[in-house]
Amino acid sequence: MIATQPFVSNGRAARGQKLRVLMAEAEPARIAKLLRSLFPDEEDSLQITLVSTTSIILPTIQLVGPEIVFLDLSLCGADALATVRAIHRAAPNLPLVTIAEAERKELAEQSLREGALDFLLKNVAEEKAVERVLRNALERNTVSGLADLLRDQATGLYNGDGFRALTAKYVQEAERTAGRLMLLAIHIQNLDQLQKEFGPSNADSAIKETADLLKGSFRRTDLVARLDGGDFVVLAADAAEPSAAILRQRIETRRMALNRQREPWGEIKLKLDVAFWSATQGRPFSTVSDPLLTGLAIKNSSAASAERSSETL
Repeated sequence: MIATQPFVSNGRAARGQKLRVLMAEAEPARIAKLLRSLFPDEEDSLQITLVSTTSIILPTIQLVGPEIVFLDLSLCGADALATVRAIHRAAPNLPLVTIAEAERKELAEQSLREGALDFLLKNVAEEKAVERVLRNALERNTVSGLADLLRDQATGLYNGDGFRALTAKYVQEAERTAGRLMLLAIHIQNLDQLQKEFGPSNADSAIKETADLLKGSFRRTDLVARLDGGDFVVLAADAAEPSAAILRQRIETRRMALNRQREPWGEIKLKLDVAFWSATQGRPFSTVSDPLLTGLAIKNSSAASAERSSETL
């Protein structure tokens, strides 16, 4: 299985999502065929909308909301660059990949100056080339806010996939600098009770309000995510153990202020678990993160247990 699938195909299929691609390609449809080959489970993870003329590209973008557009320059007539320019102006944040025959490589290169993200040479392209531009496009979308890939729709925080993807970068940087990481797991203890007493909308409000509380309690450089339901997690770099007490007090102060505002609708109760990891200890970050995130006690490592604390707010 190629590298793209775990990142895109499998993760999206698990969430019932498909990668939406708009493909404008002249026959033979070689790039569309290669793209499909990257998604053996196409029915669950890939949605390709095919158009045969450039005149309907912009209306189709509005209709299907693609995440990537592939444009065969041979469909664009005498002024192909004008078409590239028009698509980019209409959807500047939408990754556009142009397609050209190898003998028209210069035109494909010129399309980059008009807003295309990348290009493929149709008669020589292979799976690896399609995978490369696809990954580049998705990474571009991640940076510009591809919400349904790494963001939680309800709160705007990173989702579980986003947290796991970015955690790897935090760990790599800590290993490079011999740094420390602080991991906090935050759980809304009474979410079910709030839903039973005041209805689903109140539980949803509690989740959003807790997300806002956490956003305001940490640095911009800290990684804040919602994993599921009322479960949140925060990863902070270069955070010493004494800072945990400060953070607990900050969160508790803001929780109390929030509960005064929502008094008629029940207070929010939070449970915080904190763990620390140092790159100098010679053990994987997962030995700290996995037990904390699964809610399991660390039984086999007294050193790790000493670095974990729990408190109910």
